[in-house]
Order: sequence, then C-alpha cells, then structure tokens
Amino acid sequence: MKLKKISIVLALLAITAGASAQSRNVQSAIQNLKKNYLAKAKAEIDAACLHDDTKDDAKTWCYKGLIYSRIGGEANNPKSKFKNLAPDWAEQAYSAALECKRLDVKSEYANENNSVFRYVGNEYYTRATELYNERKYSEALQLCEKAIEMFNNSGDSKFAGESMYIAAISAVAMKDNDKAKTYFNNLIRKRTDKHFVYTTLFNIYKEEGNNEGAMKVASSYLKNRKEDYNAYLLMAEGYLLNKNIEKGKEMIDAALARTKDSIHIYPQILSVSAAILESTEDYDGAEAKYRESLTINPNQFEANFGMGKMIYNRGVDKHNAANAVPPDDESGLYDKLLAESNTYFGESVQYFKAAIAFLDALPASTKAAQRPNLFNSLSALESVYARLEMYDELKVVKARLQEIQQQN
Repeated sequence: MKLKKISIVLALLAITAGASAQSRNVQSAIQNLKKNYLAKAKAEIDAACLHDDTKDDAKTWCYKGLIYSRIGGEANNPKSKFKNLAPDWAEQAYSAALECKRLDVKSEYANENNSVFRYVGNEYYTRATELYNERKYSEALQLCEKAIEMFNNSGDSKFAGESMYIAAISAVAMKDNDKAKTYFNNLIRKRTDKHFVYTTLFNIYKEEGNNEGAMKVASSYLKNRKEDYNAYLLMAEGYLLNKNIEKGKEMIDAALARTKDSIHIYPQILSVSAAILESTEDYDGAEAKYRESLTINPNQFEANFGMGKMIYNRGVDKHNAANAVPPDDESGLYDKLLAESNTYFGESVQYFKAAIAFLDALPASTKAAQRPNLFNSLSALESVYARLEMYDELKVVKARLQEIQQQN
C-alpha cells in the first residue's frame, strides 16, 4: 500500500544579471540547496519570502517549496543533522507551492512546483497510512483529504487514487457512509481495479436498502473490469437482490466459466456461488456447488464452513417452526420438526470439524490472521453441541474458545 516517494526536480533556473540584494538572497539559497547547506538555504529563502522585492516573485516561492521538501527528506533520516530543522516542513512546502502557483501566471516554474505538490502529497499519504494502521481513522482521513488536494494541485490527479482509498476505508471504519460513498464512487469513476472498493460500496447501498445504487456499482464493476470474475459475482448478487433469479444464475455461471481451468480459484468461486444461492433459499443449488467444491478440494475452510453453516441454519429454521406449533396440536408435527432440526444439526458437525481441522493445520505464521475464522467455527460447533446436548464435546470447545478470547 505504501507509495514510493516522488523525486524532487531541482532544475537550475535562470539567474538574471543586476539583481538586488534580496534577489541575490534567492540565488544564494539556490546554490546552498545544491550544496545541501540546508540551514543556510532555509534562512535565505525565508528572508526572501518576506522582503518586498522578492515576496511577489513566483521563483522565490518555488524554491521555498523545493528547499523545504529537501528538508523533509532529511527529517526522515534520524542520523541527519537537519532532521529537526523544520518540523512543519510539509505545511511550509505546501503553502509555498500554492503561492508559487498563484504568482506563476506564465507557468514558468510549473514542473518544479508540481514536484513539490506531489512530494508533500506523498508525505501526507504515508503519514495517513501509518495512522490508519494505528486505527486513528479520523486523523488518517484528514491527512488523506490534504494529500488528495495536493495531488490534484500537481496537475496529475492520478496520484490521488491511493489517498482516496485510505480515506474511503477510514470512513468505513468510522461508519461514515456518506464520506465512504463519496471516495469509493470517485475511485470507481477512475476505473479502479480494487475488488474491495466495489464490494464494500455495493454492501453499503444494500444495507441502506438502495438496491438501485447497489446494482449501479455492480454494473460499473463489470464495465470497468470485464476480465475480473468477481465482477460477475457482484452482478449476480445485484440481480438476485432485485429478484431477477435467472440473470443472477447466469452471472454465477459466467464467473465459474472464467475460473474453470484454475484448480486453486475454481473451488473458492464455487463456494462463493453457493453462498449467493443460499441467500435466495436455493438450498439444493447451494448444496450442489458446495459439494462440487469439496469434491475438487475437500481440505479447505470456505466450503466446509459454508456447508456447515447452511445446514445448521436450516436446522434452526426447523427448530423455530417446531416452537411455533400450537401446544394443543396432536398431529405429531412438533416432534417431526424437532427431529428434522436435530438431524440438520447432527449433519453440520462434520463440516464444522473439517473447517476447524483445516485451520488447525495451517502454518503458525498464518494462524493469527485466521483466528476470527477459527473462533466463528468453534462458536458454531459450540451451538450445535449445546442443542444436541453433547456436553463432553461442548466442554472441549468452550475451553478452546476461552483460550482464543484470552489471546485477543
């Protein structure tokens, strides 16, 4: 996710003859910048920015931006003697670049000045990424907004894309759907290839009950990334959301056709397709997809957990239906439904256990990332054992769940 810092162009600018003392101060700052005498360059350019003879010259502000950007490069080097020369170097450089752009009506210094905008924008983006990783989402969002403004001022807004992405996911973390929608939609207009952008925005609209908005996101995904099988899966969800079952299944088939030759991806897409079909209560279709996935690769998490969850939920439905039977009913329906629910619960056990066994066999380096999946699988098995009154097995699962909770 981290961008490389953008190189600063330090092209020599023309030095006119017969310059005043303050103009020579700018020239001296330029020479000291070339020699990396940054303290001298800073003092000279700061003076020039205040003097009446040079404060309205775009060249002065261009070099202030370049000098402070170079100071910024040193600020990130703990061994540099200039690391504390200007703690606010980014703000100073950005203000200078804005002033240069205002004064440079003939765009004589546009190339150099734009490099300052990009350099400082990249610095703000890097800081925002660090803040996001520290879960300081509000601060990350604010810095991203500044970075986007800087990149847009540079004349090349393509650099703003990653900042928009961090802004969007920060907004999601803060549950600020309005800002998340703004940034995600901007990224979609820029034809982003990030699957997360489309699926997250789709789900935001879906949760808001805006099926039309969700379908537009899915359609944009397919238009922008026709080669991405995930686009067809999202279209399938969109169609099914809008009760167009046939078109939804058609999109599922299109996604599967595009992954048929991949032994690694195809079983996963079968599992995703099964989950989509399950959401429409097409349990037979979902089961067929789960079973096909498990036939190809029985040792996996997705299809085992998905199959177990679907069977368990069907058991819950039967159990709820049994509880809804009137107490005075003498048809035997209550006992019949209760027995069916217990059958479903019993069938789900093997799949949850297979999912847990797969996770337990993973390398130690990947287990931490899979801890939520393990917790969910054990929690599901805990519910099954409790319903089936399998108390010895329940005790073992509860102990494992307690161990995971202590690790968090």
